[in-house]
Amino acid sequence: MKVYEIKNNAKNVVLAGLGMVSFTQKEISKLYGLLVQEGAKFEKTTKKSVKKVANNAESKVKSFKSMATKQVNKVENLFESKVENVLGKLDIPTTDDIKKLGQRVDILIKELEKTTKKAA
Repeated sequence: MKVYEIKNNAKNVVLAGLGMVSFTQKEISKLYGLLVQEGAKFEKTTKKSVKKVANNAESKVKSFKSMATKQVNKVENLFESKVENVLGKLDIPTTDDIKKLGQRVDILIKELEKTTKKAA
């Protein structure tokens, strides 16, 4: 092998190494772009999935809250009905009874005032 061939071979090895670096850099740039695109797609998919799960959970919570409110109202109504029955059996006046009695007292007071004015 001659000196010229050795130099040429050494130069080719260096050029091949530089070519490999250049090629790798180009491929990495392409790969980086593809990774960014895939990351963006994955982010959209993930956001949609998370939003879907959150909306589903929110819907279930609203449904449960509505159902619980209905049950509480039923229990309240049942309790009020039972209390009214007990008060009625004990002959204790209800709020309506007291209001009606108050109205009758007001009417009686007005009548007494009229009678008192006529007598004076």
